[in-house]
Amino acid sequence: MEIVKKILPRILLLSVLLVAMNYLYQRFFLEKDIQKYSDVINLVRAIPLDADIVYIGESSNITFRSDDLDKRPISAFIADHYPDLKVYDITKPASHAGIYKVLLENIPDSSNVSTVIVTLNLRSFNAQWIHSKLETALQKSMVLLKPNPPLYNRFLLSFKAYDIKSDKERDRQVQREWEKDEFKVPFDFQFSNVEEWDEYVAKEGVNNPDGSRNQELTELACHYIKGYAFQIDTANNPRIKDFNRIIQLAKKRGWNLVFNLLAENTERAEELVGDDLLYFMQENRKLLINYFTRKGVTVVDNMDDIENDLFVDQDWTTEHYAEKGRKTIAGNVADSLQKYYPGHYVGIDYKNFIQTTFFNDCDQRIIWVQIQTTTDEEAYSGKNSSRTGNGNDYSITFEYPLKIIP
Repeated sequence: MEIVKKILPRILLLSVLLVAMNYLYQRFFLEKDIQKYSDVINLVRAIPLDADIVYIGESSNITFRSDDLDKRPISAFIADHYPDLKVYDITKPASHAGIYKVLLENIPDSSNVSTVIVTLNLRSFNAQWIHSKLETALQKSMVLLKPNPPLYNRFLLSFKAYDIKSDKERDRQVQREWEKDEFKVPFDFQFSNVEEWDEYVAKEGVNNPDGSRNQELTELACHYIKGYAFQIDTANNPRIKDFNRIIQLAKKRGWNLVFNLLAENTERAEELVGDDLLYFMQENRKLLINYFTRKGVTVVDNMDDIENDLFVDQDWTTEHYAEKGRKTIAGNVADSLQKYYPGHYVGIDYKNFIQTTFFNDCDQRIIWVQIQTTTDEEAYSGKNSSRTGNGNDYSITFEYPLKIIP
């Protein structure tokens, strides 16, 4: 009993001290650390409290092709169909459902958001994305944003208590999965894993019409195999767990939830590798749609809706679409939202609809052709500007095709 009497005051004193330290850190130091390590939170903070719909995704939302007349993101095309609703986006390139979940948690409880559209990228379930070399930086940027006492999060950040691995360790993880994850298919197949399939195609090659080896297409075929030749295990795939946590969060917050299954270049996959690779892509597609539909999520299926020539990157596996492709996906998502917003939907004939709004005060997150030069380095009016020449002069710039000016 004497020991308890001696220890109890010390425990109470320590508790009071920790509470006081947490308050002081939150009051005077937290915001500075957030801007240093987790400035991605500004994407969430930019969403007004009166927003109705939030679209969250990676670079597929904002990437455009240089010859697009309308370079706006998928989320903006969705908004065209609902002019009386306020649609905003949270776009973080290279991110995935684990990152989305943390960002969505930071939408204030006082927000008016009623629907969240989450990008469902098939490749984000593969070994390369799960063990991406970008993962350490992504996870580090999330530590201070998690729903824990701020001081505790700062300790986690200081002691590197997050998924931190070297590039070599990430590569070994990917290679290990390519070797150990054996294919289970209902037909005779000469390869048992990704490693064997990739090695065979790399050796045999993809040939030109004259029978000569085409090294570029051979490498691309191997990229497709490594990107899509996998089978999702719903019990162990970490991305499944991430999406399930988003479902739980949506139920808690009372949000309508839509998963936007992105289009993949199935046309190119069939051309380079064949029907065997399409089997894996389509089986994973069916699994994701059925799995999440059973959980009450609206899943928009875009898998086969974009033809090869509308993919921006022709020498890599990405979900980056030209204008028509982004509009197609946006149209599919907009159709799915009608059940949540009956009477609000407006059909858009994009053949007679050209976006010609030039206004940009450089304060908002507006996509324009010089997005890669947008900077807050020097701005005389507004928060941002863009470099306009070799001398790095600063101004507001935009591009518009001369051929369509009356």
